[in-house]
Amino acid sequence: MRNTGKNSGPGSKKFSLINQGCRLNAAESQKIAEELQKRGWVLSSPQQALWVIVNTCTVTHRADADLRKIIRRVKRENPGAKIAAIGCYVDHYGKVEGADLALPNHRKTEIINLLGAEGKGKPVRWKSRGFLKVQEGCDLACTYCIIPRVRGPSRSLPWSLIERRIEEFLSLGYQEVVITGIHLESYGREWGEREGLLHLLRLLEKFYPQIKFRISSLDPRFLSSRLLDYILNSPHIMPTFHLSLQHYSPRILKLMGRGSNRGFARLVDKIRKGRPEAGLGADFIVGFPSETDEDFLLLYRFAEKAPLSYFHVFTFSPRERTRAAEIRPRVPERISKKRSALLRELGRRKTGEFARSMVGKTLQATVIKEGEALSENYLRIKFEGKLPPGKRLPFKIEDFAAPWLLGKPLV
Repeated sequence: MRNTGKNSGPGSKKFSLINQGCRLNAAESQKIAEELQKRGWVLSSPQQALWVIVNTCTVTHRADADLRKIIRRVKRENPGAKIAAIGCYVDHYGKVEGADLALPNHRKTEIINLLGAEGKGKPVRWKSRGFLKVQEGCDLACTYCIIPRVRGPSRSLPWSLIERRIEEFLSLGYQEVVITGIHLESYGREWGEREGLLHLLRLLEKFYPQIKFRISSLDPRFLSSRLLDYILNSPHIMPTFHLSLQHYSPRILKLMGRGSNRGFARLVDKIRKGRPEAGLGADFIVGFPSETDEDFLLLYRFAEKAPLSYFHVFTFSPRERTRAAEIRPRVPERISKKRSALLRELGRRKTGEFARSMVGKTLQATVIKEGEALSENYLRIKFEGKLPPGKRLPFKIEDFAAPWLLGKPLV
């Protein structure tokens, strides 16, 4: 969840935007924030906003609960504010208790016109990095996932719209852009493009060499050798690679509708050898229905041995009207929590080991906010001094104090 905005002068029509969930939501929130500012609205804090917009997530029960907490907090801290809930939660449930306005994904940009024009304004950067939406929706059938229902089938943005969006990023001074989508490797497939994402990355490199691009997530099942070779060798692609593996037990992967683990180990080894400095992460789901101790041990041992530098661990959350919600037996909550905690602790250890290996090296990084930066290989850096958010520069890494690298900016 991301809470954004700074207070502005009196008399301004103020809005705040709170982003839940994925980077695709972040890309959409970023665009909405810019468009509202062009119409004279002022980005503010939730405590001072006339409208608080929440771009919602419903991928897990925890995300649902977080939304309810957000709404309660806004009402407590700013009783006069109006609340607009937009996005996936609305698609899933149809309404949002406590919200004055609820818009599903296909209508979320209507919030721009519904709030109305208050004059003319100039956008300020909503985040330190640009989030570029190139693809939306998903055609896959993972048994646990609600995303195809709330986001619809896969659709790709044409180059003309992508080009226009990057020009907007350049006008706002962004130096790093994160490429986002629900399933990036399906980019262009509805047009008959078998290697659409590769073609897009080459266009971005050709026309925007001044920007560094970070790829948000990749599905190992659709990562072609040509695409892999490109991202491992392109100086314009940041060395962070996040893989949606989800599990390692062949039985659980089959129940998830995700095929097998064939090639997982070879893939992570190839990435590590191709770009040794890369941040290499994975999504894992723990506590999937019928997951046994043996299934979990297969996952744990793979995660322990593989040259991954971080994990995103999700405890299984049954979603209504998905096939996984009907699979039995359910794993008891106490066991799921224990397994999740074990895997997260392993992830912290591996991240620490990877971070320590960077001490003494120089890393390129983007300043996220005062005193904090994010390295190209997805490590958090603390530094002294004032540098503007969004600025990219090298940092000499002097030490590691978990969870931070301690670095000196080389300006």
